Amino acid sequence: MTATTPTMLDILRFGQAFEGGTEKQYATHFERMFRKRGYQDRHLETLEGSLEVYLQVAPKYRKGNADLNARILDWGITPGTYRQYQADGRRMVETFTGELQARRARRERQDGFARLQAIVPDMISAVLLKESQGRNLPRLIDLARARGWDMCDITRERIISLREDCLSTDEWARVKQAAACLDYLRQFPTCVPFLPHDEIGDLAGVLRLDTRLPAFLDEEAQLWVRKTTVVYHDDMLTEEARCATAKEYSESCKAVYTASLRAYMREAHNDCDLDTVNGLTALFRPDRIEKTLIRLCRKSGTPDGLAPRTLSSYALNLKRTLATQGLAEEAAKVERLMKTLPVLIEGQAASKMMSPKVEAWCRDLLNDPNAMELFETQHFLYAEKALAAMELADLEGIDLLAFSRSPDTQPLTPERSRLAADLLRQARMYGTCAAFAAIELEGAPFRKSNVIADLRLSGHPQTFFDHRADKTRPRLEIHIPNELLKNGDAMTKRNQHLPRFIFDKDGLGADGYRILSFYLTRIRPLFRGADLSDHIFPAIEAEPRSLVISTFDGWLTECSTKIGLPLLPHNFRHGVSTIEIFHDPTCYAELETLTGDTERTLRQHYAFIDRERQSRTLQQKRYQRRAQRMQASPNAAGVPA
Repeated sequence: MTATTPTMLDILRFGQAFEGGTEKQYATHFERMFRKRGYQDRHLETLEGSLEVYLQVAPKYRKGNADLNARILDWGITPGTYRQYQADGRRMVETFTGELQARRARRERQDGFARLQAIVPDMISAVLLKESQGRNLPRLIDLARARGWDMCDITRERIISLREDCLSTDEWARVKQAAACLDYLRQFPTCVPFLPHDEIGDLAGVLRLDTRLPAFLDEEAQLWVRKTTVVYHDDMLTEEARCATAKEYSESCKAVYTASLRAYMREAHNDCDLDTVNGLTALFRPDRIEKTLIRLCRKSGTPDGLAPRTLSSYALNLKRTLATQGLAEEAAKVERLMKTLPVLIEGQAASKMMSPKVEAWCRDLLNDPNAMELFETQHFLYAEKALAAMELADLEGIDLLAFSRSPDTQPLTPERSRLAADLLRQARMYGTCAAFAAIELEGAPFRKSNVIADLRLSGHPQTFFDHRADKTRPRLEIHIPNELLKNGDAMTKRNQHLPRFIFDKDGLGADGYRILSFYLTRIRPLFRGADLSDHIFPAIEAEPRSLVISTFDGWLTECSTKIGLPLLPHNFRHGVSTIEIFHDPTCYAELETLTGDTERTLRQHYAFIDRERQSRTLQQKRYQRRAQRMQASPNAAGVPA
């Protein structure tokens, strides 16, 4: 569906394709840098093909790097040979990305930077400038030229923005030193015409903060959300009973309510000063509600706007929140606007059917057999990449478990520490996605909040059962009760419950058992929250909670994109249903049991599959009739194509 991110193996094969010349030497030395460490092709396929990752594996030689020097001695090469291999390997990466050719072209430019560089040697010769002060100017100049800037374009804010282009903090430090050199040269009148118009100033400790919501309003919004997302039973006589029987919304649902309030507040900023407003209630005067929602509707469909479906959902959340706060008139105003504003009406209608974007994704899946195969086997690919990252750590002598617990106390150089952090992230990221995908594909397509936040090894309700030690029937089981499901109340009313999903070691679900067992044994301990939480997917930090949902979203997006099938967690639910219906049009009853959605809802959402099948069936019948006519009428067969 999309091109995958290049890997180190892609770069190696690219270089090996050259028949000779300098590029062939680059490829040879690039390969030697990895083979010396014991890296095989499966490891190179795991490493992202970027200069940043290359420099983690093959750092620039420094005499004071005792660990690197020890490895060079062990490999039986000299520091000079290492420098040659390392530099050529870097040029191989830059040749693959086109950066080497682009940088050489930038060096040839005759611009304001070139005019400054022409006088720097004279300043050094006259002892007006130390050589060390001007050493980092070429790096700043190259980054600026890559942005299309000349010296006259340089400002303090633009220098700060170059931090995004730096591969490391060391490189950013070089840019800041170069900026300080430009300011230093301002004291010499002959240099001023070659410098930026304004002084750049001290860049030490620069932080770029960009927030439009005052803290006091955001805190009050969180209080409103907490009050709205807890449902109490009115028939309880005591406060103790009310609290004991209260039902709290899921964290993902709370996040949507928070997003709704924040989107409203940011738009209301155009109508009033948020820093001086007297609390959150003041933002919801009926006239202000009209102006704000109308502006949001006008923006819908633009790059900065919300989709009608999302905007309608946000408006509904606002109405419920206002009603909970006792603001009945304001809630009624939102409800009237939902019934009259065309964009909100469109959004409500869209919420009852599959969005065009999701339907297009499902159609693409059906029309591409390779994508369909990739979708159903992605958990194996994620597991292989997680295992390869752990093997790389072993080859580099890095204890990932110890590093995950206390990275600052490990005897690692800055470069190796960055490599360890990168490998730890890959192991966690790919291992988590492998386990999640195994649950979705080998078990059932649960909603992500049910998997990430609700799967627990103990507590009440316990939802994940580890029976691997059972000698008669080793297995893993998942059972999620209705009280945790988004549509759980509706399922209870129709006397429906999700079954217990079992992953047997030998039998049905064996692939899921193998991947989940790998995750529980090798990957989960790499999360610092594993010792403090019974969640299957614990927090990265040492906190007694589950993995942050937004972190998982980012991981799945990255992992799926790298295997060539970009998807979101909710795509599992749609992908599983789409493929099953495509292969068996009569499977709606089974899908109802698997997903918890009614057969009517499923038929409504996936009607396009039947329509396409019917269209192809009719097309096939037409071709058959036409073929029969061709046989009956030889003249028709002679028409040229």
